[in-house]
Amino acid sequence: MKPPARERWAPDEGDDAAEGLPAAPVDDATSGIASLFAQRALTDPGASAFLPQAGSEAWSGRSEAAFTNAEAEMAVARLAARFAGLGLASRALFGVALPAGPEACLTIAALDRAGLTPCLIPLAWKPDQIGAVVENLGLAGVATQSRVGDLSPAMEWRDLAMRFFGLRFLAAFGPAVPDGFIDLDAAMTQPELSVPASDAAHDAPSAQAGYVALAMQDGEPVAWFRSWAAARAAAECFVAAAEIPAGQRLLTLLAQDDHRGLTTGLMAALISGCTLEAHGLFASDALTASLASDGPVRLVAPGWMETALARLDFPQNLCGVVLVHDAPVRFKAQTPLTHGVVDALAFGEIALLAQARDARGRFALSLDRAGEAAETLSVRRETDGRIQFRGIAAQAAPLDGRNPPIEADLWRDSGFVAEVFAGIVIGVTRIGAASL
Repeated sequence: MKPPARERWAPDEGDDAAEGLPAAPVDDATSGIASLFAQRALTDPGASAFLPQAGSEAWSGRSEAAFTNAEAEMAVARLAARFAGLGLASRALFGVALPAGPEACLTIAALDRAGLTPCLIPLAWKPDQIGAVVENLGLAGVATQSRVGDLSPAMEWRDLAMRFFGLRFLAAFGPAVPDGFIDLDAAMTQPELSVPASDAAHDAPSAQAGYVALAMQDGEPVAWFRSWAAARAAAECFVAAAEIPAGQRLLTLLAQDDHRGLTTGLMAALISGCTLEAHGLFASDALTASLASDGPVRLVAPGWMETALARLDFPQNLCGVVLVHDAPVRFKAQTPLTHGVVDALAFGEIALLAQARDARGRFALSLDRAGEAAETLSVRRETDGRIQFRGIAAQAAPLDGRNPPIEADLWRDSGFVAEVFAGIVIGVTRIGAASL
């Protein structure tokens, strides 16, 4: 079964998306996510960058649009110009409450290009939870969508803005964008203003350029800051462990709103040179259609879906499956899926470990890290079972106030205890919690 035809996003008529691109910033380990977009556009402008979820128009009301590297960079430049024109302070927090898909990825990069800090907010969060985040973090604005299935996120954010004076700038993709909102679909089709990439960060230190993700802790939302350098290092570790080559299509069922989602999705695609297809709302027919599309594809899915996935008739072009597990977790001795599987274990917003299953297709995730990867992400297990991490890939910290924390390269507790048998992690629990 082939997926329905998808529109290709294009600039205004007569505008060549491969020309007039902003000068790419220097691509080094401290560069932000926007520089990765620019580098890909200059290196291979015609290659596919993003594909939409088949059938997404039914729940979003927006035409399905695909982006080449050049088109993605042009869209980022135009969105960044719109965000930069708001006149916000350098690295001000700006919310991103969008379903997984090209628009979420473009918005995250555009905010970085504009010198702002994306604050990733899960769409499933209730208004009272969002209100606490708005008040505590002092969000200056939010980019969301007018319609997501039966939800109307833009209207919810409009109501919140009436209660919180600091939330001044509202923006949305989709049909029937409410009055007072910036229409982001329109912004992507308008010629961008002059926003040189070298000025995007407003001379802010590279350690302060990054993103904020939210995690629930003891029933309360906690904001975690991670620099783009740390995010890039984490993605490089994951891509190396999963052995993801350039040219594949990375099909992810995870939202791009936390460390695990970004590391195994957007950041992994940018680092490896893959095309990213992120599904915003799960639909079995959309997944089947996407897997049946031409070309090599690698599926990234939540670990709890393994049993259901094992019942699918995978096509021959499927190169492998990445199962992303969330600590706390207990792993089964018998796994429904075997060959071609990589297990990735997320320790909240702190770190993510990934390892392929062994030659017999058995679960093989260990805490042993050797070679170059150990310099980027080191892990150890204390005598009492506590798991600790060290290295730039694990440099994330709760946002204390509104200034990004500067992380020291020291061993830090993950908040979890590991149960290990024959060198293999068979379970992870929270410190102080009962065993699973």
